[in-house]
Amino acid sequence: MKKISILILTSILACNIVFADVLPYYINSLRRYGIGYTSVTSPTVMRQTPSENGKILESLNFDYTTGETSCIENKTRCTQDEVFAAFSQSKKIALLTTLDETEGWSLVCFNQSQNPVCGWVKEDAKNKFYNWSDFFNIYGKKYGVYLFKDLQKKDKILYAAPLKQTNTTGSIELPKMISPWLIRGNWLLVKVHDLNNQVKTGWINFRGDDGKLKLFVKF
Repeated sequence: MKKISILILTSILACNIVFADVLPYYINSLRRYGIGYTSVTSPTVMRQTPSENGKILESLNFDYTTGETSCIENKTRCTQDEVFAAFSQSKKIALLTTLDETEGWSLVCFNQSQNPVCGWVKEDAKNKFYNWSDFFNIYGKKYGVYLFKDLQKKDKILYAAPLKQTNTTGSIELPKMISPWLIRGNWLLVKVHDLNNQVKTGWINFRGDDGKLKLFVKF
């Protein structure tokens, strides 16, 4: 009986892992960076060219209730972290890394897959592209942001202006809430509430010269 209970518990835990939200927590959690993200709905059709007549490369089906994701053209089941840069069941948000955009089409790419599918997705009321400014202005202000766990101390410094050749206003330590106010290039003006009930304000460099993010929206 004890063995059966353990097996049932293990199965439940496994299901929770498979169907949990997918969010990046480390700098290299996101394999691919681009010009922003495209929020997509199911089914998502990816085409070879930015045209309704373009060859279909892949069709993604996903379910926010079960978390299941399938690649129709390849007839395989995909895991969310292979495909999406972020996937939130509770918020019903699925984000694909966007490499380019042109005339109402986004060139999106699977996040972690070794041999990723990249294709064009038509933008409409359901599939919307967000550049970095829009991403943090809209989603960041709504949900807040968090720092990646492997950031060095120098990357947690707050500055008085959006450049490193200026005075510092402190650093982010033990943050309870980080709220973005403004964005300038690769800099965010944030208000930080820490666990010691202190409030700090300053600019943080959220994106390195190599294009890698240092923080993300707290979906």
